Amino acid sequence: MKAAFVKSPFIFDLREIAKPSPGTGEVLIDIKACGVCGTDVHIARINAENGFSALGHEIGGVVAELGNGVIGISVGERVAVENSSPCGRCVPCENGDPETCENFLHLGGQPGMAEFAVAPVQSVVKAGEMEYQEIALAEPLTVALHVTRTADIPFNSDVLIMGPGTIGLMAVVVARRMGARRVILAGRSHSKARLALGKRLGADRIIEVDRENLADAVASVCPKGVHRAIVTSTPPSIPLVFPVMRYGGIVAFIGIDWGGQQNISFDANEFHFKKLQLRASHAVPNSMFPMAFDLIRRGEIKPSDFISHTFPLKEAKEASEVAAHDKASAIKVMIDCT
Repeated sequence: MKAAFVKSPFIFDLREIAKPSPGTGEVLIDIKACGVCGTDVHIARINAENGFSALGHEIGGVVAELGNGVIGISVGERVAVENSSPCGRCVPCENGDPETCENFLHLGGQPGMAEFAVAPVQSVVKAGEMEYQEIALAEPLTVALHVTRTADIPFNSDVLIMGPGTIGLMAVVVARRMGARRVILAGRSHSKARLALGKRLGADRIIEVDRENLADAVASVCPKGVHRAIVTSTPPSIPLVFPVMRYGGIVAFIGIDWGGQQNISFDANEFHFKKLQLRASHAVPNSMFPMAFDLIRRGEIKPSDFISHTFPLKEAKEASEVAAHDKASAIKVMIDCT
């Protein structure tokens, strides 16, 4: 079978590798669609030290084969795949805290940008009759749900979202559903399609951070600052939101980077005296797929708004470069793995 691997800078290898076989408790997935995630772009751009890495985890597919002992799911069912699932047996899981599982189940370095993958049956989520790209789009929506829940948005509050990528844009919708009074979306002016979509999705104010002062722009809408901030952009964005937070505000973040950009510094006294909180989401375990499916089925998240480009698997390099560099028109880039 074919599978995509990458090392930086954007050196791709579409390999012919052995088709995996499901072991006990595992399911073989025939992958039909895989989204290009921001993490995939980071790996392609920077992560050279570890050689070639597997790419892709936003999977929509169909069950092709069942391993021994698998029950509750059938060949031919359309499914998503959690890229991390709680084991259900460790002490935190048994104590009702799967968020801090000690033995998460992972895809084990398998590429999602591939024709097939095996997954533990615990990680396979039935999707019904949804289209495969819709199923793949549910994975970043679960991340948006997780980071927004981590922010603990109060009813009638003001929310700043940093970064108009797929997750940040979805967070605009989710924050509204959670009862936010005002939603402000901040990003760079070159992200034209993304910022325009943010406006259509209900953001009250769009801030182009390379053309406007963030603090002044936020103050024009929320003179006392915002109650919550959700940072989906890279870590250097995190300290930028502290000055615009209200007393007792919460900042939730999901953005990552490497090459020194993962390091930040800030005034701890300001942070302390404003009684702020900084919370990492990480979206592990990769939960809330049924909720994500429901939002997509009911049209609150419309795939046609988000999916801007589709490429065949053999053009995984081109797909990743568009996701990384076409800031004017790219929103969510999909790989057709059929």
